[in-house]
Amino acid sequence: MSALAASTTYQIPTDERRPGFARLTRLELRKMLDTRSGLWFSAAVAAVTLITVIITALVKGGHDATLARLFNNSVEPAAILLPVLGVMLVCAEWSQRTTLTTFTLVPDRARILRAKLAASIVLAGAAFAICLASSVAVGELLPAPGGAGGLSIVVLAQGLVFLTATMAIGVAFGAAIMLSAPAIVIYLALPTAWDALSSTIHPLKTLSHWLAIGPTLGPLATRSFSATDWAHAGTTLALWLAVPLIIGMWRFARRDVN
Repeated sequence: MSALAASTTYQIPTDERRPGFARLTRLELRKMLDTRSGLWFSAAVAAVTLITVIITALVKGGHDATLARLFNNSVEPAAILLPVLGVMLVCAEWSQRTTLTTFTLVPDRARILRAKLAASIVLAGAAFAICLASSVAVGELLPAPGGAGGLSIVVLAQGLVFLTATMAIGVAFGAAIMLSAPAIVIYLALPTAWDALSSTIHPLKTLSHWLAIGPTLGPLATRSFSATDWAHAGTTLALWLAVPLIIGMWRFARRDVN
């Protein structure tokens, strides 16, 4: 019996192996969109994006409705509102008390957080496609008197970076705070308050070019960035993305499951 047992190799059934990263990402994406709040919030963001594009096309008789302006204005609502879903994606594990199930099935918590980040990036890509499609469609249906014009590939790529970065910031704030309401309030209020203070207080105006989200990341969907612009954006992301994400990774890995 011992010889037979030693010569027999036990094969783990496929469905009992740890889930692949792509599967985890799909599951985290479903967590964002399969709930009633997530579904309606996503639909509301899409509706606000379309309404913003239409209003932009109608203002001043359409004279300012270039494709570049339509795209820039379509990205702004998504960049502000969609990260709230990233916050809720992380915090819901604790508020909905699903941590025991999640971490039992996948004990590697860092892997779970990476899957949440990946799902947020996928959603940002979908939002980018909606923004671009809305801009092109409205530009064709309601063309400007001088023509809708073109849109630089560089600006398109930067718009995708903008949406991706803001979504990741939402996940980072959620992981750092781990309570939905405070995390959403702090995510919306803290950068806005800093932008307001740095634009009104003279000693902080220089820092606003390096650390304020509005002046450094906002123009990503407007014009091609220079090396200095990217340095400003990178410094801003280090403060508003890297720092809370590092704190969030530490807290996410060590918080007790209840």
